[in-house]
Amino acid sequence: MKKTILLTTVLLLAAGTAFAQHGHGNCGNCPHRQQHQQHGRHQQAQAGVSFDQALAKAFPAMLSTKKEGRWTAVYDAQKKLLGYAVASKPASDGIKGYAGETPVMIAFNAKKRIAGVYLLANQETPGFVQRVEQAGYFNSWNGLTVKKALKKKVDTVSGATFTSRAVAESVRAALATL
Repeated sequence: MKKTILLTTVLLLAAGTAFAQHGHGNCGNCPHRQQHQQHGRHQQAQAGVSFDQALAKAFPAMLSTKKEGRWTAVYDAQKKLLGYAVASKPASDGIKGYAGETPVMIAFNAKKRIAGVYLLANQETPGFVQRVEQAGYFNSWNGLTVKKALKKKVDTVSGATFTSRAVAESVRAALATL
């Protein structure tokens, strides 16, 4: 009788642990991660913005855009050129930070010097993205030409190494296509 109770207790504890790890979505990198993500068990707020939202942030006076190869030219109401923008995708496809891809939009002034880097919609861990933002990392390339930005060595952010490294790689991937 004691053996049956002990065995039942052990089995219930094991089942409870498996349920906690797999049934509530806190399974880290378990082999079923993709299934959990499809069923919404890995709840994570999507960070970043769409390309159009990033354009609006970078160019508040924007009224229209015109695609010019890889470049998106941005104009105001008087049809004055405000600058340009480039998305890292598809060049950055497969570049992953801690939890996923880190696509960016790079904004340029009218003289094609970098005016800002904006993280686009992604599944990266929000806490790591916040560390990167707080470190001013997205401004690391500001004022540089494409050529100088490609050569620039940018340090990673402590506590967000994978995220910051992926952002830098996404920036380089986008710039390399220009």
